[in-house]
Amino acid sequence: MPIGIGKGKPRGWMDLSYRLCLDDVGQYLTVVSSFVAVFADEDGKLCLFHVDYERDKGHGYPDAHLQVYGESAALDAWQPGQRGLHKLHFPVGGRRYRPTLEDVIEFLIAEKLAEPAAGWKQAITTSRDDFHRRQLRAAIRRDLETAKQAVKDFDTT
Repeated sequence: MPIGIGKGKPRGWMDLSYRLCLDDVGQYLTVVSSFVAVFADEDGKLCLFHVDYERDKGHGYPDAHLQVYGESAALDAWQPGQRGLHKLHFPVGGRRYRPTLEDVIEFLIAEKLAEPAAGWKQAITTSRDDFHRRQLRAAIRRDLETAKQAVKDFDTT
């Protein structure tokens, strides 16, 4: 989808995809993988970054990670000519609290790479809060004993 500032020609593009399945008990939709990328060209050849989530990724890489395209003098000094910055999988919060599409949109607006529509902040906040609540519910389902203890710790009666 195009990303722009004002009504002129888009300056960037966003690509996203989500793959879903039912969880282990067959009751809740679960994200198997997600991909949110920002490109400088419509063809998707000039990537700025992408945020990925791949459940049980393997190869020792974190399930939720960020890959940034660019040059790094530090990386080149550390491993001269070994690999580009875009090959590094920076960890970003793990399975439950990974970055959201809303986080990427907010980044684009904060960095003045995109112009927001009226009401954007409330829409982003509402959607992100909903995601966080769903993740918390999933975490509670997976660890009822810790959830019970947390409620007990805060019980003031």
